[in-house]
Formats: sequence, C-alpha cells, structure tokens
Amino acid sequence: MHRYNQSGGGSGRLDKRRGRDDVIREQALQDPLLRERRYQAILWAVLAAAAYILAYSLATTDAGTEFGDWPQNWELPIQEPVDLFFEWVSDVFAWFFNPISKVIDAGIAGIDTFLLWLPWVAVVAGVSMLGLRLGGRWLGLFCGGAALFIGLNGFWDSAMVTLSVVGVSVIIGVGLGVPIGILAAFSNRFEAVIRPILDTMQVMPAFVYLIPALVLFGVSGAQGVFLTVIYSIPPVIRLTNLGIRQVPQAVIETAHSHGSTTSQTLFQVQLPMAKGSIMMGVNQTIMMAVSMIIITALVGVEGLGRDVWFSLREVNAGAGLESGIAIVLLAIILDRFSYALAKTGPNASPSALAVNPEFEESTGKFLNSLAARYALPVAGVTLIAVLLILGSLVGPLKDFPDVLTFSVAEPVNRAFDWMAVNLHFITSWIRDSLFRELGYSPIHTLFLWLPWPALMIIAATLAYFVAGWRVALLALVGLAFAGIGGVWDVTMDTLSQVLTAGAFTVVVGIALGVCASQSRAFELILRPILDTMQTMPIFVYLIPVIMLWGIGPLVGIMATSVYALPPVIRMTILGIREVPAQVIETAQSHGSTGLQTMLQVKIPLAFPMIVMGVNQTIIMVLAMVIIAGLVGGGGLGQEVFINSIWLRMGHGLIAGMTIVFMAMVLDRMTQGKHKTTVPLEAMR
Repeated sequence: MHRYNQSGGGSGRLDKRRGRDDVIREQALQDPLLRERRYQAILWAVLAAAAYILAYSLATTDAGTEFGDWPQNWELPIQEPVDLFFEWVSDVFAWFFNPISKVIDAGIAGIDTFLLWLPWVAVVAGVSMLGLRLGGRWLGLFCGGAALFIGLNGFWDSAMVTLSVVGVSVIIGVGLGVPIGILAAFSNRFEAVIRPILDTMQVMPAFVYLIPALVLFGVSGAQGVFLTVIYSIPPVIRLTNLGIRQVPQAVIETAHSHGSTTSQTLFQVQLPMAKGSIMMGVNQTIMMAVSMIIITALVGVEGLGRDVWFSLREVNAGAGLESGIAIVLLAIILDRFSYALAKTGPNASPSALAVNPEFEESTGKFLNSLAARYALPVAGVTLIAVLLILGSLVGPLKDFPDVLTFSVAEPVNRAFDWMAVNLHFITSWIRDSLFRELGYSPIHTLFLWLPWPALMIIAATLAYFVAGWRVALLALVGLAFAGIGGVWDVTMDTLSQVLTAGAFTVVVGIALGVCASQSRAFELILRPILDTMQTMPIFVYLIPVIMLWGIGPLVGIMATSVYALPPVIRMTILGIREVPAQVIETAQSHGSTGLQTMLQVKIPLAFPMIVMGVNQTIIMVLAMVIIAGLVGGGGLGQEVFINSIWLRMGHGLIAGMTIVFMAMVLDRMTQGKHKTTVPLEAMR
C-alpha cells in the first residue's frame, strides 16, 4: 500500500512535471525569436535539399537535358493561338475600332491646331496667371519661365503637339476612370474583379500594348492615345475608389436620413468630399500620360517624344538632354497645376491680391471681397485677350521667333566626347570590374548553371519565408510560365540584370540617404537633383551611358542603377529623420557613439521605411531593364521590343506576362509580411 501510494505520488509529480514542460515548450514555440530560429532551420533544410538536387544533377551525364535547362518538350505552342485571335478581332471588329480611331485623330488634330494657333506670348502669360492664381507668385513665375524656356530651346511646336496627345489621353482616361472607380466603391465584388486587372496593367511593360494597338488602330495618333490611356488610367480608378470609401459612414447616413437618394448622396456628398483624392488620381494620371510620350513616338506620334527618340537613334546626348529637359519642364507645370487643384482650393497670394484699406472703408467689405476674388482673374483675362489680338497682328508674337532660340547640344556632346577619351580608365573600370566582374557575370552564370528544379525550390522557399505561401505559389507559377512559354533563358538574363542593378542601387542609395539625413546642406544639394532624376524620361538616361560605354547588357544595368536611385534615397532620409528624438537621446546618454547610434538605433527603427524605398527601387529597376533592351540589353525587354516590331502578339504577350510575374513576386517579397504607409509628400 505504501509502495502504491509512493508510486502514485511519483506518478503525480511526473505528470505535473510533464505538464509544466508542455507549457514551457508551448511558450517557447510562441516566442518570436525561437519561432524565427525554427523557420531558419526549415529554410536551411530546404536549401540543403536544393543543393543535393543540384549536386546530383551536375553529377549525372545528361544533367544539361534532364535537370539543367528547362526541357524543350515541356514548352507549349501558345503563341500561335494568340496571334490568330488578334487577327480575328482585327478583321471582325474593324467596323468598331475604325470610327473610334477617326474620332480620336480628329480630337488630337483639333486641339493641336488650336494650341499652335495661339500666340506664344498669350500662352506664356496664361500659364503665368494660372500659376499665380493656384499657387502664388512663385508658382506663376516658375511656370511662365518654364514655358518660355521650352520656346527658347526650340521645342515650342513639339510641346504643343505633345500637349494635344496628353490632353486627349487624360480626358478619355479620367472620363472612363472616375465612373469605374465609383462602381468599384459601391461594389466589393466589382472591386475584387478589377483589382488584379489594374495590377497587371500597371506592371505590364508598355511595349506589350504596342502590338494590340497596332493591330486594332494601325499607325496613328489613336494608337498612341490607346497606349497612354491603358497605362495611365489605374491611378484615377484606384484613388476615386479610395476617396469615396473614405467618406465617413455617419455623413452618408445623415444625408439619407434627410431624404437624399443614392445619386444625390453621391453627387452632393461623396464626390465633393472625395475631391482631393480624385484630383490626386488625376494628377498621377497626367504624370503617367506624360511619361508615355516617348513610347508613343515609336508608333508615329509626333512631339517631344519623337525628338528624344531621334536623339537616341543618333546617340546625340546634347539633343536628348535638351528635349528631355523640355519634357521635364512640361511635366512639372502639369504636375504643379493638377496638384494645386487637388488641394482644398486656389491658394491666392495675399500680397498679390492686396486691396487698399481706404478702398475698403469707402466701399465696404463686400465690394472689397469681390475685388480680392475677381481682380486677378479679370486682369489675367484682359491681358491674355490683348496678347491674342497683338499676336494675330504681329508675326513675332504669334510664332516663336527662331532668332530667340539657342542650343546647348554641341557643348554637351563635346563634353561627353572628352570624357569618353580622357576618362576611359575610370569608365572601363566601372563597367568591367564593378558591374561585370562583381555583379552581372557571377549572378548570370549562377542562374544559367543552376538546374531548373533547384532554382524553383530556392525561389519558392525564399518567397515563402519572406512573404508567405501565396507569394511562394506565385513564384512557382511565374517560373513555370517562363519555362512553358519558352523564355526560361531570357528570364534568367533579365533576373540577373534586375538583381545586379538593384543591389548597386540599394547600396549606393542607402549610403547617400544616410549622409543626407545627417547633413541638411547635403540634402539641399541632393533634393533638386533627385527631383530632376524622377521627372527625366527613362530614355534620356540611355544616351549619355551609350556615349561613354557603348551598348550591351552592362550599359542597361548602369543606366538602370542611376534611374532607380531616388526612391531609396528619399525613403532612407525620411525613415531616419522620423526616428524619435528621445530614443536617440537615450542611446547617447548610455554612451553610444554617433556610428553606434546610426547602426544600432536609427537604421533598425527606419528599416520599414527603407524597405519601402527598396520596394519602389526594385520596381523601377525592372521597368528600366525592359527599356534597356532597346540598346542591346537582351533579356525579356528585347524580346518584347522585337516581337512588337514584327507584330507577333503571342511571343510578346508571353514575355510581357513573364515580366508581370517577376514584378509581382519581387514587389511582394520586398514588401514582406509588413506593409508601411508612406506619406504622399515623401515621394514628391
């Protein structure tokens, strides 16, 4: 009996100990650090399995055909059905697309004729007065000066033609985008349907749209408008949907309680309250429409885009820089105007509209307020009317006189020629040692050397632990699509270029961002440079790089690295500047040096914002790598460009969809499992 009790007591103590151990084990599994270590162990196990597959495939004699390259007998001929489908659509629905093309061409011609008829002095004065009305004297002076500089540089007619194409595209885009955004705001099901469509439209390379546009509309201005609308419509749809959804429910219920119908509530309550968001969408649509003007030049659209394209073909850096600056100034004018309209209302400068106090005392506050409100518009309209009359009578005031124009193309070209000869020892080291030996060649060789099963396992595993199982599945589907579509090798080439350019851009960008966050003077120097870089057309970056380094994949990578720098620099500055001062003071009070505070406090706390900058940089890198295919960059970009020239829709669509998969996976992986809300001003 005593033995039974003893054993029973021992068993009870053992059960309690086991229960306590189970609790400790469960708590340990819930600990984030231990859970992360467990995930790392699983990751290393999967990578070890992938390494085993790699070793096995290399050891076999037929590894190149069995486990090396994607098997050719697994490739499906899906290109021909796509080509046949678009040919059928072009033949059957010609009665529908031809009238649309004629209407769009007529709209472009009408706006173009009107803008070219306007005297240049009236346009400059009108732009200045509008800037003064919307943003004060400084905006008015800048916009007027920018318009005048475009004329002095010899691009007045090209700028007016570009404005006509952009104007028609924005009118159509906003006219379609706002109603679609309203429907999405009122229907969750409709929003769920269009969301992946908008994602695809925003990451699909614009060159892919060239083929269906050529098939449906031919070589005309309508095709350029079609390309621009497809590319630029997503922001206005998204922000219209967002703005209406953000209207407080209490306000809507109050309107309904007072007898308002759904349409009355929409037009009198929701749309007015969502005006800021909608206008911001219009702003983004305008900027994206301007960014398309060079690509539309490939299908015969005239304007500033054609000037840049001709400069690229002739490798004329000076002319390309001039036309690029003209595009930048035009984009800034449109951006400032649309951004000012997105605010609560016009911001009239008090000093510009000051009224004499004696006048106020003699006429009353009412008349004084009328004078303050309408004095500037009346004066502006009167001035423009006078200039219109003078311009129609005096020739030099109507057409921009050639005697006033100037060019800096020749000095710029001579400067680049001098650098190409005298700085060859530096440029060759940057190209051969830095980008080729340390970046592109090792990564490209590794991807081509890795067997496709090991590469798919590694990609899926990394995607799973960084962003979850959905992104891992998306990575597998994207790689499988590249293999089945017959673009496995060129996909590996593009991925190598993206990773090489992304790595250099992130390292340099974070370093510059850290320096700028510690020095206001350096930031003030860097800010206008970043503003110019973010508004300069993509193609302009290719011209000086070609003059210094020739053509090829490395040229595209170097141009890409420069183009994609601004986001990571801006986000790094913003993230470090937003670290609370009390946290920094606490670290310093414990004896941390400046370097220790930066590495152990500021950068870790700013990490989410830096990651957001890396995310934007990777997307810009991918966009630029595609453009680099025009100058021998190879990869998927060159596939898209060549197939668009030969109107092979099937081949171009496969390459384009592979780019879409790559962009979506890299976007989700750089976002990770945590999303950061970025202030709008940070990206401006």
